[in-house]
Amino acid sequence: MHVSVVGLGVEGQQATVALLERGYEVYSSDLNRNIDLKILNESNFDNNLLDLEIGSHNLDKIFKSDAVSISPSLFSKDISKKVIDKKIFISDVLTKHKDIKTIAVTGTNGKTTTSHMIYHILNKAGYKVVLGGNGGGGFSGYNDLLLRANEDDYDYMVIEVCDMTLEFCEYVFDIDLVVTTNIGFDHMDIHGSIEHYTEEMGEFIKNKVAVLNQNDPNLLKIKDKCDKTLLFDRYQHDLNLFGSFNLQNAEAARVTCIELGIKERDIIKYLETFESVEGRTIKINYNDNEIVSGKTDNVDALKAVLEEERFDTLIIGTPRKHEKCRFNILDYIKIYAPDTLVIFPGLDDVTYDYVQYLNKLGYTKDLRVIKRIKDLISFIDTQHNKKIFIGGNGQAKITEITSQLK
Repeated sequence: MHVSVVGLGVEGQQATVALLERGYEVYSSDLNRNIDLKILNESNFDNNLLDLEIGSHNLDKIFKSDAVSISPSLFSKDISKKVIDKKIFISDVLTKHKDIKTIAVTGTNGKTTTSHMIYHILNKAGYKVVLGGNGGGGFSGYNDLLLRANEDDYDYMVIEVCDMTLEFCEYVFDIDLVVTTNIGFDHMDIHGSIEHYTEEMGEFIKNKVAVLNQNDPNLLKIKDKCDKTLLFDRYQHDLNLFGSFNLQNAEAARVTCIELGIKERDIIKYLETFESVEGRTIKINYNDNEIVSGKTDNVDALKAVLEEERFDTLIIGTPRKHEKCRFNILDYIKIYAPDTLVIFPGLDDVTYDYVQYLNKLGYTKDLRVIKRIKDLISFIDTQHNKKIFIGGNGQAKITEITSQLK
């Protein structure tokens, strides 16, 4: 089978790798001559199966493919519409996944933990479940999930859906139930405004069973669009996780699984054994310091953690160069005013831009830039009886730092 992959951002590269690992012949292309091919370069596959083109798309090769994978960012483009018209869009060629009972978990924060909680409960209840989706959330992408779902028989599929890919996922998957954790101020460069983001979410949950956060005023505005609306608040039972925000994630999972027919006493029992997902918020003790660590890549996620308790030191990873909308994390940090703020290159090295932004804000507290992980560990070694938070952007680096401290 010959498959084309159009667009080589994170999802496109992950799709290419997933296809090559399964022995497909793949033509992958991107118009951007300066595209960062880090995922492809760090993966092991048979190079003889890959036809790679950078700087242009060969439409003849694409339209002659048996199936075509389109990156979510290109889903609204003409090339995607033409592929759909020719009935070679990958989810129209491989369709077994559409017969699986499918739960989509979306929103600004808490998607990964909630997805894993639902998976954990259903798996413990004896069902065969496939879990995956949003590459930014630490999964291997939508195409990898689609391929796995088509290779075996499953009772349930749980998808983490990035809020920037709602229209794409609506087409690719046959979604039975949507869990929306919240609507927060992230990816505003894509959504334009919180009002538009809310409208997009309203279209996504329209005519479906939806589990919605009753504490989110924007979700309450669109709750009547659902075929059936189930609201959640906070979990009332034991949970071995840091933060009251995880009580909302657990309650979303509880309400979802009750709707799926799992007995409540079993859900409570299964969640007692649930452990924090790698890269998500965890508390550890290190050299007499209390350290909380976890990806908090937008201001709402950061506030949710920092409002739990007062931290002496914040160690914050920077976003990608083009993600200026995430600089508002620093506005909140100025108000929070930790004794010490340490900045490190999380996704891209925009530490200079962060320092300049803080200078414009009139930030006067202790500010440091530390670029290497080993130097961050050395800095933490000098701290004693401190409460330290490690977060921001850069899940891979945050996970590496945490693993070394553990």
